[in-house]
Amino acid sequence: MLFRRSQMATWRVRGALAVRAAGLTAALLVSAASGVWARGPETTNRSLPAVRVEQPPRIDGVLDDPCWKLLPQATGFTDEMLGTLVADQTTAWIGYDDTFIYVAFHCKDSEPRRIVAEETRRGVRARGDDRVRFRLNPFNSRRGDDESELHVNARGTQSTEIAGGRAAKLEWEGEWQAAGRIVEDGWVAEMAIPWRIFTRPAGEGRPLTMGINFERYQARTDTRSYWSNLGPQQRRELGGEWTGVVPPPREREDLLSILAYGYGGYHQGGAMGRFGLDARYQFTPQMAGVATWKPDFSNVEGDVTSIDFSYAERLPDERRPFFLEGGGFYNLDLGRNEPFASVRVPEFDLGGKVFGRVGADTNVGVLAAYGFHGRKDGVATVAHRFSPRESVGLQWVGRMEQAAENHLLVANAGARRGDWRVGFSYGRSLDTAGNGEAGEAEVNWGAKTFFGGASFQWTSRAFRARNGFVPFQNQRGVSAYFGNDVDWRTGFFAASSWTVSAHRSERYGGAFFQDGVHANLFLRTRSRITMSVNSSAGRFEHHRDRVTSVSLGYPALDRNQHFGISHGWGRQAGRSYRRWGPHANWRFADRLAIAASSEIVELHGRRQQDLLSIAYDLARDTTVGGRLVRRDGSTNWYMSLRRSGYGGTEYFVIVGDPNARTFTQRAVVKVIFPL
Repeated sequence: MLFRRSQMATWRVRGALAVRAAGLTAALLVSAASGVWARGPETTNRSLPAVRVEQPPRIDGVLDDPCWKLLPQATGFTDEMLGTLVADQTTAWIGYDDTFIYVAFHCKDSEPRRIVAEETRRGVRARGDDRVRFRLNPFNSRRGDDESELHVNARGTQSTEIAGGRAAKLEWEGEWQAAGRIVEDGWVAEMAIPWRIFTRPAGEGRPLTMGINFERYQARTDTRSYWSNLGPQQRRELGGEWTGVVPPPREREDLLSILAYGYGGYHQGGAMGRFGLDARYQFTPQMAGVATWKPDFSNVEGDVTSIDFSYAERLPDERRPFFLEGGGFYNLDLGRNEPFASVRVPEFDLGGKVFGRVGADTNVGVLAAYGFHGRKDGVATVAHRFSPRESVGLQWVGRMEQAAENHLLVANAGARRGDWRVGFSYGRSLDTAGNGEAGEAEVNWGAKTFFGGASFQWTSRAFRARNGFVPFQNQRGVSAYFGNDVDWRTGFFAASSWTVSAHRSERYGGAFFQDGVHANLFLRTRSRITMSVNSSAGRFEHHRDRVTSVSLGYPALDRNQHFGISHGWGRQAGRSYRRWGPHANWRFADRLAIAASSEIVELHGRRQQDLLSIAYDLARDTTVGGRLVRRDGSTNWYMSLRRSGYGGTEYFVIVGDPNARTFTQRAVVKVIFPL
């Protein structure tokens, strides 16, 4: 049996405490949040007719162009949490021609002097700034993974999230234009977005209905408002529609984009040099491909992972352009396991990928990488949607090399009805060292500001995903969680969230593996102080663990000026545990940015990691800076001069190796130029 009587007593005590705490908190929050987000038909599922623009607007942040007077207006923005009209209203306009989609916002503000507009770097999400977001789903599938988002803050700084993933190459992302301006009664934003950015349905020349939405964030009141309100659970089926759109023919678009690079320098006294190519081709409005020959990642600054204790491995985030472009087409869920983690693939010599949509409801992605040393890596994914609420997916991940060969086959399915969602995933690995399996069956619930769920997961002893991530093998068990996440419009607190969860698993032979309960609480005050408390207790094999951590930060939602500290204590892996983690970010005069952090962990001895990053913007596209990392007595640093992020010719001058353990005598000059 998965649960034995001798172990149930401890479980009941911990479960009773967790349920009692959750019940008390839920009762308080339900009573306070009763009636939250009472949506009505006038605030959701709204629509606008598509109107062609004969005379394009000038994107300058001034709404004096004749076309804006001829386009339909999106009005009546409502509070995301309450579903009621906000005090400071927004008006949006949308139109199009054969090259661009044109969008404008007029954001009224009764206190324009308090509008926040600090971020100036393109591609950086302007957290804490007044900003607007335009959402477009060309397939009107009512699913978030088909939806692209374009953000502009009150000073016109842009950031983009393209459906399926897109690398930070402006030639590939699309050079869309934006402008923002603070005016007497609020602020204004304008956008001109090329059609070529988006994957879209086939069938040129016929009218289509596309999914759209307009959103505004007001920093002063910490309020999000929507034209077609999705509610706290972000239900895409409540979004708006843009009817009668006739997309342009493909011959008006640039289908091929080639970026060449070359670099030279020295590495520890020896000369080095390399030349390579990256190419992107748009086969159809729905399908694109990327090819790379001798890709170079020397200018990529990798993530520095935490040194805090963990029973499982940690993987850094992916930052390499080849894998980011269309990366969303290669993700398939397998519970806690990750079938494909691109950071597992080292540098290679030749690679290619094709991704996009076949028909109206099927996404596909195929990737292959080949190294002249003999290693081959591949991924193939197919995901089909029967409706906005039901989908299935299949995936193959392969890694072939002399030492070992690994193939992973994955299938999953999911469906949602109302507030409930069920999902199932199964994976089978075929490996030189033996075959294995893993999977998960789950049920999740979410309504208004509350959410919860339960799952059963299993991973056999021989299951291997050599190009993926498997936290633990030879275990199976259950887990459950319940929580609440709410923004408050009045009172001392501006936002709060809490979650209570529990888990238990055993080895395949019946031996105990791990169990535990975990609770966390997050609070943000009206004065922008944040506090979080996390507490967990449980067992991992023969160890009994209990850890509590507290963190404080100020000011919230400001990435440019922020200070924080965290402290944790308890027992881990049979030893006393302590952790301290101060950090600070500060930006001076919109040009100089300094970030510093330290992480000190006392467990089986003392470990320390210190980071210091400095960047100075010489121009909007040119930065000089560097990073220093000191970990357990080893120090690495590098310095760089970069011109990048806005298309055209880019160059990098780098002294040192950003991802080495210690400082490396290395200097590289690299140039990227479009062909």
